[in-house]
Amino acid sequence: MKKQKKEREDSRDLSGDLEHNTGAATQAATDETVSPDSERTYTLHTEQAGDPAGTEPEDPFAGTEGASEHFRTKDSRTGGRKTARTPQKPKEGRKWPDFLLWGLATLLSVLFSLLLYQMGMLTIQILVCICVILLLTDLILLILLLRRTQVRWTTWVWRVFAVIMSACLAFGSFTIYNTWNALSTITGSNASSATLKVDLLVPADSGVSKVTDLVRKKVGYSTRADETVVAYALNQISTQINEVEYVDYSDYSQLYDDLRDGTIDAMLLPATRYNLLQEQYKDLKKDTKAIAQYETTRTLTPTSNSALDISREPFVVYVAGIDAGDDPSIDGRSDVNILVMVDPVNNSMTTVSVPRDSYVPNPAYNNGSDKLTHLGNDGADNSILGLEEAFGIEIDYYAKVNFQSLIHIVDALGGVEVDVKLDFTEQDENRSFKKDDLITLKKGKQVLNGKEALAYARHRKTAGYGTTGRENAQQDIIRAIMKKLTTAEGISRINQLMEAAQKYVATDMPLPAIQKFISQQLKNVQPWTVDSMTLKGGADATLTTVSMPSLPLSCYLLSPEDITKVYNAYARMFDDTKMKAFSFDLTKDPQPKITYAVEQEVSEYMITSADADRLSPYSVYYGIDRVDSRSADRSETRAQEKAIDIVVPSYTPPVYVPEYVDPGPSYTEPVTPAPSPSPEPEPTPAPEPTPTPTPDPTPTPDPAPAPDSGTSGGSGTDTAAVGEGTD
Repeated sequence: MKKQKKEREDSRDLSGDLEHNTGAATQAATDETVSPDSERTYTLHTEQAGDPAGTEPEDPFAGTEGASEHFRTKDSRTGGRKTARTPQKPKEGRKWPDFLLWGLATLLSVLFSLLLYQMGMLTIQILVCICVILLLTDLILLILLLRRTQVRWTTWVWRVFAVIMSACLAFGSFTIYNTWNALSTITGSNASSATLKVDLLVPADSGVSKVTDLVRKKVGYSTRADETVVAYALNQISTQINEVEYVDYSDYSQLYDDLRDGTIDAMLLPATRYNLLQEQYKDLKKDTKAIAQYETTRTLTPTSNSALDISREPFVVYVAGIDAGDDPSIDGRSDVNILVMVDPVNNSMTTVSVPRDSYVPNPAYNNGSDKLTHLGNDGADNSILGLEEAFGIEIDYYAKVNFQSLIHIVDALGGVEVDVKLDFTEQDENRSFKKDDLITLKKGKQVLNGKEALAYARHRKTAGYGTTGRENAQQDIIRAIMKKLTTAEGISRINQLMEAAQKYVATDMPLPAIQKFISQQLKNVQPWTVDSMTLKGGADATLTTVSMPSLPLSCYLLSPEDITKVYNAYARMFDDTKMKAFSFDLTKDPQPKITYAVEQEVSEYMITSADADRLSPYSVYYGIDRVDSRSADRSETRAQEKAIDIVVPSYTPPVYVPEYVDPGPSYTEPVTPAPSPSPEPEPTPAPEPTPTPTPDPTPTPDPAPAPDSGTSGGSGTDTAAVGEGTD
């Protein structure tokens, strides 16, 4: 009895424990809290004393939200079962970062549209299309974002697209802003004024070290073409000292000679004349020292026609490559001189390379003859006036490009591919001939960096290459730059290019005119034809220039034919003659004479190769009939001292000789032997003897004695005509 009673008590205890454990687990499930990421974890700690049948107890959470498919796992210690973690529900994901990304893309879209509008280079139709596309794209992105409920692969596609769109809009906005800023700088402050500098020089061994040491001493200067900057310097000196004697010179060479021999104690030398004088005196920098420098600005007189609509009317741009410093506002020698004639109606462009040594009128010196490169010392506007006198055309705008800019522009583009025409060695950008500074290039197609491109654009000393070869090289480099700008690499470097351009380029072309021109081209996209012209029909000569009247220099006399060729290219842009009304005969002359509405005006100051045999290498010319020989003796003496090889030009008018043209294999010789029997009527030349009343030639001896007498009025006029012809 006692044994059975004990078994019943044990059974009741076991049932009680089981009920207790089950109730505790149920309470735990009820009290369980939900985590932030919506996961529930249920754990049941139950221990069963024995389960011989190995059956699993029923799920106490059945029917509840936390029910699990894998309710229990074996307990290693008791052989019992316990519950495991349930699978996670699909994540809905956080949307606020994506809303920020969408907001960024939308703001960039608005900024991009506003900058495009500010540029003013797109037509209203194109601008509206771009804005509508950006607006629709932003709306689609927003709709997709709002409708998203779960994080799937489409979410990542959305994010990647939004990031790429934002990056493209950011790059585009920065590029447009950078381009606008560069154009504003190039057409603004860089082109409205010129910086003028002048040094107060004394001999290197002079005891004068400051301006106040010049009391009761002589200071030489020249206001012949530098009145603005010299007058400013003289005024500044006068504010420091009073007892100074000033001496005015018309020739910087004479001024420097007097400084060296002690006739004067100091001299004012403008920066634009420094390199010019250094051509004569190689030790100028070593033999002198500057005790003061004065700087002022010169307001440029606008040469551009503000009323010109370059989107519909032809125009001409003078491109000057300045060989001085790195500031485009500084005047300096123009070693590159290119005329760009643009016809926007017919989408044609002609570039004319004018040799730097061309002998042309210099307006800064009363149109005395000078080398074209020297005209740049008095500004691009002065060069324009001289070229207009030379060719009889009108130049509307100028663009000054500093030589240093070529280095930075080419480097900004990552180099340009050029077919170098020869092997050569050239000085570097600082004109250094040191062994480590020399630039050597081999013939052939290659990618040139900035310094190599500049060396190739400058080189002309190789025999047989000369000025013509250099001008062709310059055009090759320009074409290479334009080609690089159309590549993906060039477009990706547009910002670096704009940064370089605004530092080294200046133009007087108004920004609104540029905007209108580009807008018109985008509206009517048409292919352009580009022609290039090199002037090589003239003659080399050693002549004295008006800016350096005491030293003969190497010059180039343009031929009348080349001058006419340039004018014809200019006048052709304004000619509206219909093609059907135009004809010519190739068997006679490949360059027919064309009559334009406006005839070419030949300047009275222009001297050409046709005047070669009338020129003296030691005189200054203001047109062929006005000669200044005051410095001729000094010029001849200096030429002898420096052993200058005087080149006397000669002029031979070009003669057209028809060249044989191979008609090709498809050509069959015309079988026209039939006309060959026509020689039978050749007896008709019999009448030729009839005109042989050649007694006419007998009168020719009659006039012969007349000139001998020299008294015949008729013969006198004849001889005069012959004399004029030889002149």
